[in-house]
Amino acid sequence: MSAAPTAASGLAEVLDGTHVAVVCGTGGVGKTSVAAALAAAEAMRGRRVCVLTIDPARRLAQALGLERLDDQLRPITLPASAAPGGALTAAMLDPQRTFDRLVEETAPDPESRDRIFDNSLYRELTRHAASVQEYMALERLYEIDRAGDFDLIVVDTPPMAHARDLLDAPQRILEFLNGRSLRWFLKPSLRMGRVGLRAVGGARGLLVQGLSRLTGAEALQDVSEFFEAFEGMYDLFGERVQVVERLLAEESTGFLVVTSPERESLTGAAEFWLSLADQGLGFIGTVVNRVEPEWPGRLRRAQDLQELGEIPDDLARRLARCLRDHQDVARRDAERIALLRDQTMGSPVASAPRMPRLEASLDGLLGLALHLYAGDA
Repeated sequence: MSAAPTAASGLAEVLDGTHVAVVCGTGGVGKTSVAAALAAAEAMRGRRVCVLTIDPARRLAQALGLERLDDQLRPITLPASAAPGGALTAAMLDPQRTFDRLVEETAPDPESRDRIFDNSLYRELTRHAASVQEYMALERLYEIDRAGDFDLIVVDTPPMAHARDLLDAPQRILEFLNGRSLRWFLKPSLRMGRVGLRAVGGARGLLVQGLSRLTGAEALQDVSEFFEAFEGMYDLFGERVQVVERLLAEESTGFLVVTSPERESLTGAAEFWLSLADQGLGFIGTVVNRVEPEWPGRLRRAQDLQELGEIPDDLARRLARCLRDHQDVARRDAERIALLRDQTMGSPVASAPRMPRLEASLDGLLGLALHLYAGDA
């Protein structure tokens, strides 16, 4: 039943030359489904594809033919109609496990590694800090890319209020580990234990209290010990951050933004395109999801509906009014998408219609991809 989409649209043409596709967007716009759909479509076209998802709904795992998704790379069975050589692999980001592997690689010895793993502040950071999740998505990308097993890696990033938060995440992590607060904690005169740290007043006292509230760590001694445990590892973390940033800057890496037709979401997509252009980073295009489809026929008047059969006058008028409302929304969406194309200097803009529910199957994902590959919106 499934067929491999052709490279007929601007989006598909850009993906042909892409090795890493980083899919960004705010929560609730269908970003994870779009990432999985594009990965499946590219695998059907004969490429070896890995999709890294972020906390997908259970039905997405079911759509990929899996009982569950986790940190392990799991092969997906493709239909027989897939082009020769095509393969699809999926995994779900586990920020804590990814950070653990990074610590294991950079810790100078097992004792230092265990001190970090046992630290309550470290555990809180890996579970809750947004910047950690964003950076760990990029770190997991680096791990998968380093293995060299895939033609295309599709990364579904954490939902962000501003997609550019992803670009800033590596430096935010590095600044946190190597910033002024870190240097302050490492001063020998302040390695005084839990009671002494609580006694520090003024701005420094507020710093300790604020950091404790932010991380949820109640033992302030653990805060100091956390930073001490990372002493000697900053340079290695800095080197890894630079490697990740170079990967994002490569010509074969591109960013794809998923939005809704709402004005605020489209504005955010245009702003992200501009920030990428300012930094010289690649832009694949924009997917506008859940667009109101235009009614294909001429049924816009009560008279048109009545001519179809025995439809009461009152019902015909209400149906006609409803159709006109849908057409108004469809025109609004089309105008906003046209404006977005102008704002992004003619970059590919694909769209998918609003659908009641995505079918929880690989065919459902490929059906979504067919809309995206049908041509520019």
